[in-house]
Amino acid sequence: MEFKLGNLICEMGKKISGFWNIDGYEIPTTIINGKNRGKTVAISSGIHNCEYTGIQTAIEIAQELNPENINGVVIIFHPVNYSGFFNKVPAIIPEDNKNLNRAFPGNLDGSISEKIAYSFSKILYPQIDFFIDLHGGDLYEEATSFVYFPGIGKKEIVDFSEKVAQVLSTNYRVRSSATTGAYNSAAIQGVPSLLIERGGNGIWNKNDVINYKKDIFSILSYLEILINFKYKENLTQIEIKQANYISSYLEGYWYPRFRVGDTFEENVILGEVKDCFGKTLITYISEYSGVVLYQVSSLAIRKGEEILAYGKI
Repeated sequence: MEFKLGNLICEMGKKISGFWNIDGYEIPTTIINGKNRGKTVAISSGIHNCEYTGIQTAIEIAQELNPENINGVVIIFHPVNYSGFFNKVPAIIPEDNKNLNRAFPGNLDGSISEKIAYSFSKILYPQIDFFIDLHGGDLYEEATSFVYFPGIGKKEIVDFSEKVAQVLSTNYRVRSSATTGAYNSAAIQGVPSLLIERGGNGIWNKNDVINYKKDIFSILSYLEILINFKYKENLTQIEIKQANYISSYLEGYWYPRFRVGDTFEENVILGEVKDCFGKTLITYISEYSGVVLYQVSSLAIRKGEEILAYGKI
């Protein structure tokens, strides 16, 4: 049975690579349609275009998967924000200066970010059984290795998403309370989904990509799509039910006290924002014992910018 995604058509037992055209905006896409029937999974990367670890992972997965080693269909986007990738502009699509991940579920008559989100919502999601969104720290931020699963949606969708998250090698899984974003939007529409974080600071390395690929292959194995790969449940993975997202309410210079992945106790200094003369403007104190999930690594901080996220453990 052929799989169709807009202008792209892939026959059963075939693999194609091309550009999904959304109102003139082209997204590099690989579709692998297995020789045998099975579930359909979409893997997106580069919704945030400078999160390179996920993008490189998607490229390598697209090269390594073939119709002979999968059951069902795997669709891979590498990357979604293609124009932003070459412009090296963090987070936004240059054509409309919008954060695509904040545009879901989208608008057919909106700007290009909203049209892309709409196409995901109305064309892609109705055809798939699972959605995997590959992220990482952006150009000036770093993330520890963890996975988000949706907390909003039908119970069976949330529960299944969390179950799949537990085959990843990440130390932490975080229950999301957000309704925005590609993967949360998918879950609200009834598609189990995950968002995985790994790496950052505008670089990627071979080991991170290897670990990322193993996690993706574990998911595909759990879903009985990938042949000859055995997943293993991560019994030491810790669920984070509560997370704190800190934004700076003023412009300044950022001095974190911890690295991503570090743990800390309640009521300790997480970081400070200072002025250009070195005077401390604000100090951030931990509300509970936790772990740094991701944080800005640049010295410069804009007013309103999210600078740190930590989870309660």
